[in-house]
Amino acid sequence: METWSALSDLLLLLAGAFVLGALAERLRQSAILGYLLAGMLLGPHGFGVVAQSENVALLAELGVALLLFSIGLEFAWSRLRRTGGAALAGGAAQVTLTILVVLVGAAIFGRDLRIAFVLGAALALSSTAYVLRILANRAQLDSNFGRLSISVLLVQDLAVVPLLLVVSVLRSGSGPAEALLAFAKLAGFAILMVAGFLLLFHVLVPRLLGTQVLQRNRELPLLLAVTSGLGSAVIAHALGLSPAIGAFLAGMLLAESPFATQVRSDVSALRTLLMTLFFGSIGMFGDPRAIVEHAGPVILLVAGVVVAKAGLVFFALRLFRNPVRASLTAGFCLAQIGEFSFVI
Repeated sequence: METWSALSDLLLLLAGAFVLGALAERLRQSAILGYLLAGMLLGPHGFGVVAQSENVALLAELGVALLLFSIGLEFAWSRLRRTGGAALAGGAAQVTLTILVVLVGAAIFGRDLRIAFVLGAALALSSTAYVLRILANRAQLDSNFGRLSISVLLVQDLAVVPLLLVVSVLRSGSGPAEALLAFAKLAGFAILMVAGFLLLFHVLVPRLLGTQVLQRNRELPLLLAVTSGLGSAVIAHALGLSPAIGAFLAGMLLAESPFATQVRSDVSALRTLLMTLFFGSIGMFGDPRAIVEHAGPVILLVAGVVVAKAGLVFFALRLFRNPVRASLTAGFCLAQIGEFSFVI
């Protein structure tokens, strides 16, 4: 009965996401807003139609890992190499500055610096899925600000791995020496996992099956992708790492394999399903009553995040003499938090 109840909750969540996502698109907004709103309205803080059970939470966590695996598939080192150094440096400066600003604010008001670091790391990241979709719909991927935005997003995506490692260490609440040892241990596990995936994707699989076999059979690359995504999450969890880290790293490394193009095309539909589940489950944490009761502070907070994030991106890009207009437009493109922020 519990299994069927969880499946019913999942079906209701996806159906609600479909209806409200379609309504959002009708209003010329992102469907992601509809997915979040569906989770909020159907969840325990809304009408209570969908219970926030352990089964749904487990499916959502699995969805997070596989979503980040699919995002990692879109990450290409060749694209990173083609990006200008000034844009990449600006992206690194933006992530660093955002975290520092939050830490300084926490120090001034006497808040916990560990919590401030987590908040700063979450605020430093923008939505890769959202920004790329908007730029693609408007045919602006190759514009000056489009290229700057993509460059910053690439740096932010890369920064997720060390940020999640730091957050994992901070969660333990250990002292500086123990924290440094724990970070070194987690980093060592991450390096071993990367080496294992490199061996698997670039040596073992191509030699055992052959590239032509994988190209002829459309099922095998899809099975390889799903197995890699799930396996990387399980391995990362067993090593004490975030499953999201393992899945994202596996996706990044698979993106550079000989059969990456076919894998990307085959998992696109799966990515849509996982993204819907992820944002719907995140929306279940939202409380519409609290938003209405504290509408003033919520609006001010949202406006503050947008203005501050846009300003920090603009300042960071201008530090390395990127064009003024492109830097300002890129700042507003990235003036939101994204899926990695929720993961952190």
